[in-house]
Amino acid sequence: MIDLVPTRAEGVESEVIDGEMIFYRPQTTSAIYLNSTAAVIWGLCDGKRSVRQITDLLGDSYPDAGDLTEEVLNAIGELRGSGLLVLP
Repeated sequence: MIDLVPTRAEGVESEVIDGEMIFYRPQTTSAIYLNSTAAVIWGLCDGKRSVRQITDLLGDSYPDAGDLTEEVLNAIGELRGSGLLVLP
């Protein structure tokens, strides 16, 4: 899964409210709140970067955090389960 390239799902609308990201899926009439970490990961899922590249970028930005692979994989799994991301 580390070499897969996640893409944002189509038909998802986002809005920033008080610094927090809220996503709407009109087709299911559901709203999804993301904490700041998940929002950053979602933002990096542009259909061009692999999970490995996203993990490396975050690791470079937060060198004291150690290996972030598991956290990124978990977040991407949750984003996918919420219908915000698509994996090939």
